[in-house]
Amino acid sequence: MPIGLPRRSLLSAGVAAPLVALLAGCSAEAGVRAGSRGVSAVSVQGLRRRTARDSAALLARYEATEAAHPALGEALTPFRETVAAHLRALGDDASSAPAGRVPEVPAEPADAVGALVEAERRTADRRLAALADSPPELARLLASLAAAGAAQAQLLAEVRA
Repeated sequence: MPIGLPRRSLLSAGVAAPLVALLAGCSAEAGVRAGSRGVSAVSVQGLRRRTARDSAALLARYEATEAAHPALGEALTPFRETVAAHLRALGDDASSAPAGRVPEVPAEPADAVGALVEAERRTADRRLAALADSPPELARLLASLAAAGAAQAQLLAEVRA
């Protein structure tokens, strides 16, 4: 049963890239060990830590936005919880957050949500870019996180509207 969305709508919505990346992460290479791709355990740990720091920074941005605009709290809670779940999936918690610096939040609620949308997109883009340097297991996780981030950005845009 068709869902009624033309393919071009999906492509223009930016949904295709994360889905392609997700599928690429589940390729025939899935059985290849990380060491056989020339990726050291140290570089994998570093990539995982950088990805966790990105999630922690995104989580801090959500918390700062909710603090600056309490009326947005209810709408932003599911998005913030998803970012916290991503952080847990990376094997980390809020301790990865950049110390001391609270993200700047725009004064207007719509602009604050817009800043979250851009932060989600930038984070998803960084995760997609990191796929090429990742062993299969981490690539699948990064692809999933990137796809989720792109979806979050798309859904957040509706909160602003």
